[in-house]
Amino acid sequence: MTGGAATAVEVPAWVSDFYAKVDACDTEAVLAGFAPDARMTYGANAPMPGHDAIRAGLDWLFTSYRRIEHEFLNVWAAGPVMLLEANVTYGCPDGRDVTVPALTVIEHRDGLIDDLRVFIDPTPTQAA
Repeated sequence: MTGGAATAVEVPAWVSDFYAKVDACDTEAVLAGFAPDARMTYGANAPMPGHDAIRAGLDWLFTSYRRIEHEFLNVWAAGPVMLLEANVTYGCPDGRDVTVPALTVIEHRDGLIDDLRVFIDPTPTQAA
C-alpha cells in the first residue's frame, strides 16, 4: 500500500455517496465513479479492466440479488488508498437475507476510482 501507515477515519462523503449508488443497484451511477481505465475485482473472480468489463460485472451482481446493503464497520486511509471493512447484506432470490463480511481496497485519485478490490466470500448467499 502506498502513502504510509493507514489511519482510521470517518467515512468520507464520496464513499457514502458511491455506496448509496451501489446499494441502489444503479450500474451507470456506480460506473461513473470509476476512471475509464479503472479495474474492479470482486471476490475470487478475475479482475475486470475498463468500463465495459466493470459494467458487465456490476450488471451481473445487481441482477443476482433482490437488494444489497452495506454497513461500514471501519474505514482506514493511507494517501489515495482506502480500506473499508463492512457487513454486506444480500437479498437472495429465494427470499433470504444473508450478511457476509467484506474488506474493500479502493485506490481513489482525482475524484475517481482507479482500482477497487472486494475481498468477500459470497458462498453463504447461494441457496442451500
